[in-house]
Amino acid sequence: MRYLLLSLCCIGILAGCHSKAQLKTEPQTLTATLPSVDTNKEPGLMDQYHVGKFSVGGWVNQKLGQYFQPIQPQNPQAAVIYLYRPDTRWNQQEIAAANIFVNGQRIPSLLNNHYYWIELPAGTYRISTSRPLTVFHFQEPKYIDMSVDAGQTYYLKYDEENPARKERTGPFLIMQEKTGHHEIAFTRLKSSSYNFVAQDASGNIRNKPQEIKPVKYDEKSDVLLVKPFKIWNPLTW
Repeated sequence: MRYLLLSLCCIGILAGCHSKAQLKTEPQTLTATLPSVDTNKEPGLMDQYHVGKFSVGGWVNQKLGQYFQPIQPQNPQAAVIYLYRPDTRWNQQEIAAANIFVNGQRIPSLLNNHYYWIELPAGTYRISTSRPLTVFHFQEPKYIDMSVDAGQTYYLKYDEENPARKERTGPFLIMQEKTGHHEIAFTRLKSSSYNFVAQDASGNIRNKPQEIKPVKYDEKSDVLLVKPFKIWNPLTW
């Protein structure tokens, strides 16, 4: 009887260790700090008519930033979406920039020659845009529903001049990785980026997205394309 009890205790201990090992190996399911959106429905009246913030365009805001540098997500299970807008004369002359939202939460407007990124758990998200009149929104939103996978990278281009613009998605274009990486290389980081993964590095849950501010712009880091002016030295003739 004593040996039977000892055997049962050993089996229980082994089963507990096996269960604990399984819990450790199973990846944690990430959640987002964003509100959920039913992508089967179009944006409602509250998405079209509301009062909110606005941003000035590239004609006024000519801020410079560092050229594109790829990043590693803070969580390897997260997806990264790079949003970018190329440098064109149309974009340079914009006075008021369109607002951009992900699942109804405002993220930075895209200016001329500008990029930033958002980090998201795997899932489907609605990215929309509308151009306000100062703080008043009344324009019907243009939107795109994006499904992203864990650990993947996506390039979302904002292009108001594209002749292939669609009625629903408007200026949003999901680019192939090779094309997106080539085009975004010429843009600059002019705003904060945002991590919408609810779990932080220690596993704690946060209610607000993490703002990732850009590093201070350093002119010396830019490539010098034009030879600097020097006074001619006659001794070198």
